[in-house]
Amino acid sequence: MPSWQDNDRAVAALVNLVVVLADNKYFLGRRISEWEVGAPGLEEAVASSALAQEELGHARVLYPLLDELPFPERPLPLEREGDRKRRYAVSFLDKPWGTWTEAVAAILLVDTALTTMLEHLTDSAWEPLARRAVRILQEEAFHLEFAEGRLRELAALPGVRGELEGHLRAFLPEMLLWFGPEGEEGVRELVREGLIRGGNEAWRQAYLGRIAPLLLEERLGVLPYPSWDVARRRYEYGELPWNHWNRLQRRLEAVSPVER
Repeated sequence: MPSWQDNDRAVAALVNLVVVLADNKYFLGRRISEWEVGAPGLEEAVASSALAQEELGHARVLYPLLDELPFPERPLPLEREGDRKRRYAVSFLDKPWGTWTEAVAAILLVDTALTTMLEHLTDSAWEPLARRAVRILQEEAFHLEFAEGRLRELAALPGVRGELEGHLRAFLPEMLLWFGPEGEEGVRELVREGLIRGGNEAWRQAYLGRIAPLLLEERLGVLPYPSWDVARRRYEYGELPWNHWNRLQRRLEAVSPVER
């Protein structure tokens, strides 16, 4: 009986999925760790330390999965930021965040996206991945609670509210791109083999189902997207800059000065 491991397109897509999840966990942990001594208060500093350790720990349990996949050119696991030239993480994790407000916006949007994907892997046909997804999700509830709480605090401060909205507007389109165009070939293979549930648009809608109510409740000006389409019973988010999105690395490419 054929196994999913005989499906080269599914294996290639699975390698990409694992390294994308692991790299985003790795760089998210690195960026958060930079706030262990720079957070605005002791509570935030202690929480940042805990979050950073757990995100880096999640990356460490995901990377070894690459060794179990029958694929000839698997990306190397990261132990330091410079270990590999090609990164599979969203672009705004490349450099340290300039302010605590930027950090909160990034943590909320990235960690919620990763959690959304992991929730669709808990019953994967590949048991090692399913087990790790379940284990990671057990720690994520605190992460999302922390990020949501900090976002509500910042949204209530008139002096930083505008900055918060600016970072959310800047980061959200890349996170919506991150789930990929609807009907992506590699994703179809993963779903067909039972390696993941859902699909590109289903993941994006699940993500927006978490993020959008919070942004709307706090009256944060990130519209025109996302907005709820009553007739179609789904979130609309406008046109996304697919021309600047790197499908393999799941990140935005730099826009040339001519295109600005």
